[in-house]
Amino acid sequence: MPSLIWKEWHEQSWKLGFGCVVLVAMAVIGLRSRIIADDSMIAWVCFLGMVLLPVLSASGLVPAERSEGSFASLLALPVSRWRILAAKTAMGLVLCAGPMIAAALGSLLVAGGREMTSAQMLALYARSTASGILLFIWMLALTIRLPNETRASLLGIGVLIFWIVATLGLAYQSVPPLAMTVSPLALVYGFFNDIAGGPPLIGVLAAQIAIAIVSWWWASRQIAAEDRS
Repeated sequence: MPSLIWKEWHEQSWKLGFGCVVLVAMAVIGLRSRIIADDSMIAWVCFLGMVLLPVLSASGLVPAERSEGSFASLLALPVSRWRILAAKTAMGLVLCAGPMIAAALGSLLVAGGREMTSAQMLALYARSTASGILLFIWMLALTIRLPNETRASLLGIGVLIFWIVATLGLAYQSVPPLAMTVSPLALVYGFFNDIAGGPPLIGVLAAQIAIAIVSWWWASRQIAAEDRS
């Protein structure tokens, strides 16, 4: 397992650095220049992280290896298939969470307690990070059998657009709050819309953890089925 994690780190660490540079630069420069209000600036940083990092992570883990021809060699190793997927998932989580954590620290140093309290700032980053991770799990499961990174990126963007449209549709159709717990973006919606009837945080977390477990299990079955074939 450690060797699998090191392999993923060696191949994907540049994406972590890229994500950290982009988000931290956007947060620090935007907050120091004060072009817009702090809460709006941080919301834009979080939105960029949610849309960029899951697609970048999911498309580069399995589909990229398929296009290079190295995934078949990886499956030929005497290693449990779930361990291979677990190592890739762990790297994906780092890629989704690392830049957001770095941006949150930069934002606190520059503007903590200025227009937003530090607690509010951290809460928005935490919810956005969780939404990004949930979107990553969706994209990982749905792109795991795709042959190349380009098709995986397009499908990942499609998943992102679907959930943005679906979440907005559910919000404006006055559906019961419980129905919105199926959306991985409900965590962020609830942060801005507590008064407007956003779903309770505990309900969203319970539903999304269950969906993430099922999605990951389905992805592992896809690898096992491919191995048997």
